[in-house]
Amino acid sequence: METYKPKLVCFSCNFGWGYLSDAETLSAATLNWIPVACSGKIDTSHILKAFRAGADGVLILGCPEGHCHFQDGNYQTRKKVFLIQKVLDAFGIEPERLTMDLAIDPEGKKIPLLVGQMRNNLLKLGPVKQV
Repeated sequence: METYKPKLVCFSCNFGWGYLSDAETLSAATLNWIPVACSGKIDTSHILKAFRAGADGVLILGCPEGHCHFQDGNYQTRKKVFLIQKVLDAFGIEPERLTMDLAIDPEGKKIPLLVGQMRNNLLKLGPVKQV
């Protein structure tokens, strides 16, 4: 029997997460890590596409509230996450498969840790049930 390895996609804001680190090293430590100009630039379709492509979870890392370089991008994404969680729940998919963390980590040291925590949570949930 094959061991379950959760597939996770991590979007992170370039202005708050890992901008002082070497992107190649961080990318190697964090599979499916997608740096974006702002968490507000993550469209609903990007999140849903990740799930359709087989992701078991999506983690979004944005700037703290009130510190978005694009005014309120992180706030807008928080609203998207809330609504998408409701849609996931309506389809029988656990809403905690989509999470968002608003903080700052210029060196990117927390990114692999948060991804690891999310993977552990996904291990407990198991694979996404196809609807």
